Amino acid sequence: MQALLGTAVSPSVDFSFPPDAKQGPSNSPAGPAFTVNDAQRVDPVLADKLDTAAQSLVSEARMNGRLAALSPCADPSPAGGEACARAFVESVGARAYRRELNDEEVAGLLAAYHVGADGYAFEDGIDLVTRVLLQSPGFLYTTELGELGAGPSFLMTSDEIATALSYLLTSGPPDDELLQLAAADGLHSPEARESEARRVMATSAGRERLIRVVREWLGIDDVARREKSSSVYPEFAAISHAMEAESRAFIDEVLHNSTGTLQELLTADWTIAEPSLASVYGVAPGGAGQRTSLADVRRRGILNQGAFLSVFASNNGSHPVFRGVAIMRRVACLSLEDPGAIGIVVNFPAADMTKTTRDRFKAHALAPGCASCHDVIDNIGFAFEAFDGMGKTRAMENGLPIDTQVTLGTGSDLDGTYADGVELLNAFAESESVKSCLARQLFRSTAARSDASVESAEEAFVETWKQLPVEQQGRLADVLVAFVKSPTFIQRRTP
Repeated sequence: MQALLGTAVSPSVDFSFPPDAKQGPSNSPAGPAFTVNDAQRVDPVLADKLDTAAQSLVSEARMNGRLAALSPCADPSPAGGEACARAFVESVGARAYRRELNDEEVAGLLAAYHVGADGYAFEDGIDLVTRVLLQSPGFLYTTELGELGAGPSFLMTSDEIATALSYLLTSGPPDDELLQLAAADGLHSPEARESEARRVMATSAGRERLIRVVREWLGIDDVARREKSSSVYPEFAAISHAMEAESRAFIDEVLHNSTGTLQELLTADWTIAEPSLASVYGVAPGGAGQRTSLADVRRRGILNQGAFLSVFASNNGSHPVFRGVAIMRRVACLSLEDPGAIGIVVNFPAADMTKTTRDRFKAHALAPGCASCHDVIDNIGFAFEAFDGMGKTRAMENGLPIDTQVTLGTGSDLDGTYADGVELLNAFAESESVKSCLARQLFRSTAARSDASVESAEEAFVETWKQLPVEQQGRLADVLVAFVKSPTFIQRRTP
């Protein structure tokens, strides 16, 4: 809507659209949940919101002259109204649908024009056409159908490739350059797709999109809406927005002003924190928007920031299981069954002011059927016990010293003994399995589903990723470009 009508509002926020359905490889809150999701549906609640938004935005566009500017006829005569309406439908409709309209679609929109214009004015008809466009399937859905009559395996059309590339990398429709390339059938070449991918990723929309992908992958996209016990963490409500700002600024700085690597995301000895948050971390703040050094404290990378540590904790304490499961599933892609699927009812240990959290959870893992999973889950989580439930550093809990040393036995290149989360994250940053997990998660963030139906496509992309030069395998932008260049990006098959 912003691209089409030039509105300054954020429709999904300003008109209170219901929350997106999110997809991920697990129904657990500790599994990644991406908003690119082919399970999105227009239910009656959303349909009502869309109608309200369309009416308001079309009225705004008429008042500010945007609709007139989009019309190819400045002042059509009564006799020429339909011809002008047809030209409007074909030009604006093609931009709304991100492809040329077929004859049936043009006819339907012209019928809507007459409903609005007959007996009234040309502008009233254009108003109604635009409202219909903004609520039509061609606008609300992207397609991956290929040419008419395509077989069981097919290539997407040029228009579909342009749309897929743009929404993947900017969360918005194709710009004029992409549309021109699509019209010239110039996006089937891997080199052309790479060129366009790097161009659009450098735009402000491209930068914001990559930040969003990382935040959804790590599960920190809603930290500002989290709640904590005010009696245990009285500071949290005041600084949760600073935690969100930190994660955004840090990701942007790593990806666009620094190395752009997974290694730096996980191990950077700096952050970008507002003074209130720097105080919680016990460090001196940098200038506005400048890096804050963490060299003098035992805190490194994005998983040691308040956003991650707060989200994966309870409302009144730390939570080794939440943190361990999140890191296993999101960062290491380690296999982990959902307890409910194997008949286990999860009961976490009760509060005990005579023990540390680690001591309480050790007993929890000794329950029958639990140790096989919790030996890894809890040990990953225990490495982060130097941080409480809102991410503040602590050396003692309930008068007892915190113990962060852990030993992992996963059967992967992550195995070893680590003094704390910093040492553990250093190992993660060098791990080939963690780098391959990054490739998988970036694939899942774009594929709109994470079930068995795309497993073969995911594996095909991982094989493509393995062919990248080593220095590119952990660089997020290069992994996305590799996906855009791969045959997986433009090939589809019928269900």
